[in-house]
Order: sequence, then structure tokens, then C-alpha cells
Amino acid sequence: MVRFGVMGLGFMGRAHLATLAAHDRAEVRAVYDPDPHRLSGPLGPDGGNIDTGAGPWDDSHVRRCGSEQELLSDGEIDAVVVAVPSYLHADSACAALEAGKHVFCEKPMALTLGDCDRMLASARKARRVLMIGHCIRFWPEYVAAAGAVRSGQFGRLRSLLISRRGGYPGWGGRNWFRDHTKSGGALLDLHIHDVDYALFVLGRPRAVLARGWVGDSGGIDHVVCWYDYGRDGPIVQMEGSWIQGPSAPFVMEFRMYFERASLSYSNRTGASLEVYDGQRETLEVPQVDGYVAEIDHFIRCVQTGMNSRIVPPESSRLTIELALAEAESIRLGREVALD
Repeated sequence: MVRFGVMGLGFMGRAHLATLAAHDRAEVRAVYDPDPHRLSGPLGPDGGNIDTGAGPWDDSHVRRCGSEQELLSDGEIDAVVVAVPSYLHADSACAALEAGKHVFCEKPMALTLGDCDRMLASARKARRVLMIGHCIRFWPEYVAAAGAVRSGQFGRLRSLLISRRGGYPGWGGRNWFRDHTKSGGALLDLHIHDVDYALFVLGRPRAVLARGWVGDSGGIDHVVCWYDYGRDGPIVQMEGSWIQGPSAPFVMEFRMYFERASLSYSNRTGASLEVYDGQRETLEVPQVDGYVAEIDHFIRCVQTGMNSRIVPPESSRLTIELALAEAESIRLGREVALD
């Protein structure tokens, strides 16, 4: 049994709480949030752009802590979920690691490479597991598509098109998503999922080229980018956007073009992973929730004392490096080579 504390009671903090409450190898001991209304109320799911399928649960045994330090001083807590606003990830994660806790930290890892490096150093010094919540590496349709790329069952991948878009998040306390110094804008909060997926499937590109627009957050809230994998590599294009208006539905989708077939997925069609190889078929994927799968994987990492091989923390740092290279490309108006 792994005993958890959760810091941050926004959408993702509550989603993870519901997952942990239903897990047979997890126990939720304590929570913390600076908002007294969130802290004193029910801990069930609330807000967000995806229905996690989680419902209310019995939270009567969970201790509400008045500070992060109070939570971290609980010697019975083995691991901490860090689900505070993104600009606080590094400070909260490092404090938890220094207190001897294993850490599951929501994406993005941090807003700067310096903060990423602080987190890595703290994890190494504490000899504790650090895992970043890049849930798309566990999302069944995305996992199956990655497997198709690696197995070569449809031949070589020729092109990958990914899009993730919607309106501005309205569920952040004090509207912190609309302040890029706290959220990183759509580039680091939303688009980061697809940056990480491209890295997961194809590895590090040679260079990135991006165009983007500054939005209401004061940061990059709309981006279109191309990753260069060399003359023989696939064409990779990604789009991330918050600027579609408040009534726009949230969309996450991708298309993959192989030598002998194409794959497509969209959360808006109600379909699973569609295959076109002369006829239209549906590729069977495991019926597992990505949030549940990533937490289950983290618990196994904690129990073995080994960092994740699916989401190594060093890889999560590289995801931030790639997104920041896109920002530099937008600023300079040219391709940015990666060393």
C-alpha cells in the first residue's frame, strides 16, 4: 500500500484523488490547497476539459492540511501528487523530494529548464522516484498508434499530424491559466502533450520550426510547428491552440500516414482508432483510462524504487526543451537547430 498526499485541489488534483481513492494499492491520507473553500468542501471531481468518468467518493478519513509543510511533515505519507499551478511545480516537487517523498508531478514539468534541473537534482539527492504526468503516453489510442510506428506493421511512418485545441481554461483558481508567467500559455500547458508524444514516438528531432500568436495569457496561445527528422524521416506537424473562442469544444486528434495504411483518432468522433488500408476498420485498443494507467504505473515505480522507463524525468525535461525551442523559433522567425 502506497500512502499519498495531494497538493492542489483543482481539476487534475481532484482527478488524481478519485483515481487513488479507487486504487487497491493506494491510500489517500492528506490534501492541501491554499483556497479554504476547496480545502473544506467535498473532494470529488470538478471542472476540466475531459470527463474522467470519476464520481464522488468517501473522503471523510482524509486530513485537510493548512500548509504544504504540514502535509510534508506527515511521516506516514510515502508519495505526493503535485497538482498546484505550473509555476509552483518545481518548488513544491523539490520540497516533497527533500522531505523524503516520492513525487508524481503534473505536466508541464516546469516552466524553465533551470527549474527542471532543480527537480532532477533533488530527486537524485533524495533517491526518490520523480515522474511527470504526461498522460498521453498512457492514453490507449495514442499507445496503440505508437506501437504501430515501432512495430512497422503498416510500413514506415511518412507523416504525423497532431492537433490539440479549445477555448481558454475557465477552471483555474484566480484564473491562473490566463497568466503565461504561471501557466506557460497554451504552448506549455496544452501543446506540451503533443510535443511529448512526438518525442515519445519518434525521439528528438534535428530542428524545429514554429509560427505562433500571443493570446490573452500574454504568452504563446496558438502554435503550429514542424519537427525535422531528416530527409528520410517523417513529416511532423503539430497545432496547439486556446484561441478558438469560449464555445469551442475541446479537440485532441491525430493522423498517421504509413506506407500501407493510415491511422486516425479524434475524441470528437466517438470512435476509437480508425485504420484505412483499403477499407475502413477500427483497431482494437485496451479499454483503460489514461489517468488510471499512469497512476498505476507510478505506484509500481514507487514500490520498486525505480524511476519510470515509460516517462523518465530526463525525457520530461527534454519535452520542455523542445517547447522552448518552438518559442525561440517563433521569436526569431526561423528554424532552430537542436544540438
